Amino acid sequence: MLSDFLQDQATLYVSGLMNPEERANFDVVIDYHEELRDCISSMAEAGASLVTATLRRPVHLPPASLKSRVTAQIAARSMEFSPEGRVLCDAGGRVQWVNEAFTAMCGHALEELRGKKPGPILQGRDTDPGSIDRMRRAVHQCRPCTETLLNYHKNGDAYWVQVSIAPILDDRGELLWFVARERELKNHAAASN
Repeated sequence: MLSDFLQDQATLYVSGLMNPEERANFDVVIDYHEELRDCISSMAEAGASLVTATLRRPVHLPPASLKSRVTAQIAARSMEFSPEGRVLCDAGGRVQWVNEAFTAMCGHALEELRGKKPGPILQGRDTDPGSIDRMRRAVHQCRPCTETLLNYHKNGDAYWVQVSIAPILDDRGELLWFVARERELKNHAAASN
């Protein structure tokens, strides 16, 4: 059963009342949480039913396909997938879930990462210690941060990535998860030289 907090967040998500950053962070939780995905899908279906039920009917009836089109649009908007790597960690910073884009970027599958802190696995000798320190402080202070850093693929190849980390707090301010959204920067090395 979903907590009241997650149900409230799902309502804000479906209604479009989350700001873009909140929405992007909550997308990671949705990707991870199957029951939450089902709840959001049901809410989107109910919303589409409400939209079509309140249309004026006396003169022109909407096409029969309107409800399915509205439902499809809401579902597409709420489940936008991007090529960004997504990681969900527990309150201790240990990996609970990663998406396929993250695995493709770094070469590590969920089975290899689950229960481990990702930093020591992905960072290496040329990763900027200042960036690592700023990320570590933000996580310890339970605040969002974005850094660009050099990570290392499982095969040893270095790659530049922009990492955005955000805490997900419940309505009492208790930490539930950290979410990370990562985008590989293909031309970063060329631009920084």
